[in-house]
Amino acid sequence: VLAGWAVLVALGEWLWAGAEVPLGDFYPFGPAQGDAATRKQDDGGSELRPLSIPFPFFGAGHTGLYVNNNGIISFLKEVSQFTPVAFPISKDRRVVAAFWADVDNRRAGEIYYRESTEQPILERASRDIAQYFPEFPGFSAQWVFIATWYRVTFFGGSS
Repeated sequence: VLAGWAVLVALGEWLWAGAEVPLGDFYPFGPAQGDAATRKQDDGGSELRPLSIPFPFFGAGHTGLYVNNNGIISFLKEVSQFTPVAFPISKDRRVVAAFWADVDNRRAGEIYYRESTEQPILERASRDIAQYFPEFPGFSAQWVFIATWYRVTFFGGSS
């Protein structure tokens, strides 16, 4: 459910059956943007990342989240599970399944993330929501969390 002030943006570049998302479609990411990166660990992820503005999800205002290497953002605890399962999961797993796959960033790729209140990012997010969710015509982002799975490989992959 979208509130009038927050949006999560999760992007991934993954070669799959010849399909690749052009980097121009990504929100700016990487160390030059001030992003943090998750640990190089199979089935790992970030520590609890505090949020400056609570994110409304599953009827609660979440004040922190985890960026999990396997392509999900979770709110109550880290999730190392790499096999997607049908929703709803369990009551203690509130997740956004942005890119759920068996990712192994020890061999290739990076998982970057950051919170942003930069005006150009907020304006772009607001335009994107208006384009892809026309049922929210007055949406105006006040906060964005960007997570990017960049050139990651699958478990057992080499590049």
